[in-house]
Amino acid sequence: MTPSYAGVYLLDAPFAIDRVYDYLIPRSLCDVVHRGSFVTVPFGNGNRKHLALVAEVRDHSPFPKHKPLLSVSTDRIALSEHMMGLALFMKEQTLCTIGDAVRAMIPASALTRMTEIYLPAPGGEALPTDPSHPEDETVAAYIRTAGQVSTAQLRRRFGTTTDEALRRLRERRIVIRDALYKDVDAASYTTCRALAISEADAYALLNGTADTPVRSEKHRTVLRLLVENNAPMSDKELCAAAGCTPSVLTTMTSRGYLALQKQLNERRPYEIEKLPPPRPIELNEEQRHAYLTLCDFVDSGDAHAALLHGVTGSGKTSVMLALIKHLLGSGKGAIVLLPEIALTPQSIAIFCSHFGECVAVIHSGLSAGERYDAYERIRKGQATVVVGTRSAVFAPVKNLGAIIIDEEQEHTYKSDMSPKYRAHDIARYRCAQTGALMLLASATPSLESYHKAVEGKYTLIKLTRRYGRALLPEVIISDMRRESASGNTSPLGTLLCGEIAKNLEVDKQSILFLNRRGYHRFISCRSCGEAVLCERCSVAMTYHTRRGSFTEGDLVCHFCGSRKPVPRECPSCQSEHLTRGGFGTQRVEQELGELFPSAGILRMDTDTTTSKFSYDRMLGQFRAHEADILLGTQMVTKGHDFPDVTLVGVLSADASLYLDDYRASERTFAQLTQVIGRAGRGDTPGRAIIQTSNPDNDVIRLACAQDYESFYAREIKLRRLLVFPPFCDLALLSLSCEDEKALMLAARRLYEETSRLIGGDFSDVKTVIFGPFEAPVYRLDNKFRMRMVVKCRLNKRSRELFATLLTLFSAAKEGAQLSMDFNPSTL
Repeated sequence: MTPSYAGVYLLDAPFAIDRVYDYLIPRSLCDVVHRGSFVTVPFGNGNRKHLALVAEVRDHSPFPKHKPLLSVSTDRIALSEHMMGLALFMKEQTLCTIGDAVRAMIPASALTRMTEIYLPAPGGEALPTDPSHPEDETVAAYIRTAGQVSTAQLRRRFGTTTDEALRRLRERRIVIRDALYKDVDAASYTTCRALAISEADAYALLNGTADTPVRSEKHRTVLRLLVENNAPMSDKELCAAAGCTPSVLTTMTSRGYLALQKQLNERRPYEIEKLPPPRPIELNEEQRHAYLTLCDFVDSGDAHAALLHGVTGSGKTSVMLALIKHLLGSGKGAIVLLPEIALTPQSIAIFCSHFGECVAVIHSGLSAGERYDAYERIRKGQATVVVGTRSAVFAPVKNLGAIIIDEEQEHTYKSDMSPKYRAHDIARYRCAQTGALMLLASATPSLESYHKAVEGKYTLIKLTRRYGRALLPEVIISDMRRESASGNTSPLGTLLCGEIAKNLEVDKQSILFLNRRGYHRFISCRSCGEAVLCERCSVAMTYHTRRGSFTEGDLVCHFCGSRKPVPRECPSCQSEHLTRGGFGTQRVEQELGELFPSAGILRMDTDTTTSKFSYDRMLGQFRAHEADILLGTQMVTKGHDFPDVTLVGVLSADASLYLDDYRASERTFAQLTQVIGRAGRGDTPGRAIIQTSNPDNDVIRLACAQDYESFYAREIKLRRLLVFPPFCDLALLSLSCEDEKALMLAARRLYEETSRLIGGDFSDVKTVIFGPFEAPVYRLDNKFRMRMVVKCRLNKRSRELFATLLTLFSAAKEGAQLSMDFNPSTL
């Protein structure tokens, strides 16, 4: 028999050595190892066990010697050919490792679990331990007695000194380190009991006609319950109904009366059966034209990309629902991506009411078990409509027909952790491979997407008016400079307060948007002018009040999360003259409560939505009219549809205009347009009050007019002149290190290596280099950061250049870590 070889990627290999390694497939495993399988392999001089992904199986290898595969994991988590290609695509496009790509695609609870263990080394009992560390002998003796013990168990028994003791024992060859890999069944089961005898035999035992009658009354009660129920019962309900303990069930099982069974628990966080019946999908003329165009695309069997551009409230969701209904009727599935968890509760209710059991939900707010159960339902074909945030783009939907990206301009579709992928790129690849439709939808598309639509790369479909009788709200710009001149230092202007009062009189609701949480933005010293900084980051700390109080609070760092009491004196000059500046959602909440004591106020920001389903609860309260005013950060600006909201107020509308980012104008326009669109979505006309100190700014005026085309024409001209995306690509090279001196040396080396490669092997790659320079937040969580920005065109050659740099720094021992992000969401 010709030997077979497997080319594998190690899942925990760093980038510098992330390549294919050849292993011999033992004859016993030849039939179960295939491309996409997960296997356990020995690696390195110590032959430590590693989990690996099989990239190819072949009958030859260029190497003379091979180590054998040790085991293969269950096919339950094996990658399909399509998903295998996606992992390799992500490695090529984002320069991540295969391990990072796999962990992005598969729930962590589904992957084979590794346990690090320690064993006595052969002949190690004869070797002496370090006499200066008597605890080493205690640890060694415990390992010899146990024979095999996990690192976690050793740490629990011997405390914090365990790691150093194990290191010394390994160096003296007294113990060896190894790993155990075990397939994990992350499903949840309920222990049940069923009759192990026939119903006739059970009646005989109860009637006393059996050869060996049951005398225990508890045993008789259990038998009677199972006979009457005519189905297995869980141990919990059986014990409660019979008034017995679990030991009674164990005894009856051992005597052959009962059989032990396990029933699969499906963890579903959303109760579909409690949802109201769906409203019928009624499309107007514009919507129907859009729907028929999209149906033609999905029915063609060819890959297509379309941009659905509609004003706020134009009924884009209705078009999506009709399209998905058409897909399901054709035996195809769909993935619907949402920009953040705040949108999920309302969207889940809409999609589940229409498609019921066909819907699976994936987002970071779910438990590991809930995500695993959703993944299994999708993998088995039980769920054909997947609704979720960015990570749902990897869902293994059977016969994929469309991937829909709602509010496609949102930066949350770009991952800022490895793999640093953009959901659009993953969707584009998957749709191209499966002949599906990629549908982008937004009232404020990203300039890159709209530019592709203008060029004809995407099909542009427009919805130009609101659905039904709803009209776009009246927008009023409130000049806060006049408020300051008149002595009003409150974040709430006179005009906005008057409009809120009018809304309360007629029992209508209001939404207020302020993209800044906390009470005060900073605390500074009047004597030296220094702000109180985070001890771990180079940023000013924000003053937050404690829950239930506006008089007591702490300083919080919004970057590393550290918290400390408010100092009584300046940390820099020890002056007692400290002052507080700026305002956030907490202060606005307090002022609203003082101005409108009878109004119900809900504050929605990161501080109030930490518990599971807190979004659901707060949005449900507001929808049920249990509150009159919803105050929040950007999670209140997008996708919500509240018919009774007739007033929207934007505080500090110009704050995001001055960020050091070429996308600042685009994001400000999108935020204002979206939040203005929350008003007047019912039969009552709406209005929006935009508070700003820069009322003549073009971006603010165009957002108030909901004039996307004019904004696009203005902004794309500027991007073309300055050569920013979509007219180039940006590569952000970031260095971080706890040692500032080592960081500076690494930054200098990065520039020199980049210049050397561009002047040599990669002279054909056209680039413009900026930096190295300090990151906007120079020190973050005790790590100093430098960065370099490279303008280029991303293609195979430019990615080879960046991969070479990443390999050089991955293999270096300087301490500084290099990471790369292509077209990052922020600079």
